[in-house]
Amino acid sequence: MKKNAAKKALEYLWDGMVLGVGTGSTVEIFLDELNKNKDKFKNISCVSSSIKTASILEKNGFKVIDLENKVDLYVDGADAVDEKLNLIKGGGGALTREKIVAFNSKKNIIMVDETKIKKNIFEIKVPVEILQFSWRATQKRILDLGYESNLREKGAKPFITDNGNYIIDVNLIKSKDPINDCLNLKNIPGVVEVGLFKNMTDILIIGEKNGNVKIINKTV
Repeated sequence: MKKNAAKKALEYLWDGMVLGVGTGSTVEIFLDELNKNKDKFKNISCVSSSIKTASILEKNGFKVIDLENKVDLYVDGADAVDEKLNLIKGGGGALTREKIVAFNSKKNIIMVDETKIKKNIFEIKVPVEILQFSWRATQKRILDLGYESNLREKGAKPFITDNGNYIIDVNLIKSKDPINDCLNLKNIPGVVEVGLFKNMTDILIIGEKNGNVKIINKTV
């Protein structure tokens, strides 16, 4: 399903473009497909949302540049998507850089398999990137607002993002207004970014179990 979605995303690329690239398992499949077709895209420049993605791009011989001007197209995956094309992202911990690149792109394409389509995207926890500085106080403020949360760990130690920050995963499944709650979380000093991507997706590519690929375009 992911491979079919990734192959479809390639159809939106053109040689000479500035391509923004996300992070995660679906993106890695996309990068593999891109590498197989790199003769068609010899002159593209890539803006990466993570150190890992940049490493794969450079290993495959693609030019990686810093984000300066608008990116022509941003391609990424998602942890959950709803019918309004709202996303939860950050399972891989790259939500801040992903949101920055997405915000600075002319068009955003999201590739998912059909299991990521949810009636309520808040069935999964919302990743929240926070500064290491006084992280316990920041988590306490999150708890004070009534949100259950836990510090993400890798092994026996806190997970650390490419920005040198921590991730708090917040449970909003019982919330009556989770989108507004995400705004409240963003307003807490010490919070860097929240993994809700609202009104940012232009094209959703869904790989289905039956082998088909479904395209959903953003409606104005």
